[in-house]
Amino acid sequence: MTVALILAGGKGTRFQSPVPKQLVLLNGKSILEYSLDIVEVLNDIELTVLVIDPSYEQMFRDITEKYNKRIEFCEGGSTRQESVYNGLTRINELIPLKEKLKVLIHDSARPFARSVFQSVLKKLKTEEAVVPVIKTKDTVYIIKDEKVVDIPCRDHLFNVQTPQGFSFSAIFDCHRLADKKQMHTFTDDGSLYSAFQKTQPAIVAGESMNFKITDKKDMLLGEYYLSKGKTER
Repeated sequence: MTVALILAGGKGTRFQSPVPKQLVLLNGKSILEYSLDIVEVLNDIELTVLVIDPSYEQMFRDITEKYNKRIEFCEGGSTRQESVYNGLTRINELIPLKEKLKVLIHDSARPFARSVFQSVLKKLKTEEAVVPVIKTKDTVYIIKDEKVVDIPCRDHLFNVQTPQGFSFSAIFDCHRLADKKQMHTFTDDGSLYSAFQKTQPAIVAGESMNFKITDKKDMLLGEYYLSKGKTER
């Protein structure tokens, strides 16, 4: 069994909207719905746990009532890492038998992740952890005290995307250990997994289409892709 854990509890302060950005309409549909639409048609996923800000719970319930697959809610935390941990804890409560349970952790602000979902699910059949990555296009400087201390080779630099897939027991154990040790600064689950499992996740190719909506310019890009019918691969 595979569960989708979708993070939709962020405030989206940079987006400058009266509601969280995942509830903002993109071509007549909330940004969140694009991810829920993907999950709805993936046979491998049987349950979705949606991490939300309870202040907007009724809006989330109104959005999700049209879906046939089971959707459960849990409250988000003050950081992304805490929100994921809350979601994993909720899954642990909901599902008694977790021996072969898998989980896909996804940021709802990435609405065009259909092909990446499929790639991660396929790879996760034979791996314990899978992370999608895409090659960076920019040269990166490492700067300390306003001085350039290193310029790493761009050939080895990749940006990380979601969804990221894991054995549930493995990633839940990692989050519990991080919480126990008061290590709360991880910004993605693949790096947290690597830190505590002492092994690296498998990788699959991400997609340039699978960008994260952070500001109004990203909305314009999303509208462009939708107008050209490029988002259903």
